[in-house]
Amino acid sequence: MVYEKGGKLKLTIVPKEQLDSVSTIKSIEIHDSRYATESGININSSFSEINLNNNINRVESTFSTATLFIDDLNATIGIDKEELGLKDFSTQNVTLEQIPDLAKMKSFIVWFN
Repeated sequence: MVYEKGGKLKLTIVPKEQLDSVSTIKSIEIHDSRYATESGININSSFSEINLNNNINRVESTFSTATLFIDDLNATIGIDKEELGLKDFSTQNVTLEQIPDLAKMKSFIVWFN
């Protein structure tokens, strides 16, 4: 975990191999809005901003989150199902059309091969 001076969490960096000092990076979860894509997408972006600036390849649903897969960024964006007006702990599939324009991100993770 990477914190700024003062204690605010900025990034969570996950290695491919835990407890291996020479492991490469598996993923980085972004917690700070100062980190953004070239098109300006950051953790505070709304769904309409994400959808306008990126090609969303698929949506997968978990009990509490809809996960957007953006292959161009090699990233996933999680949106809490409460933002969608859906009940938590439902495995109901979610489509892009169901996501309100003002829905906010719950998580923003960049993946490395």
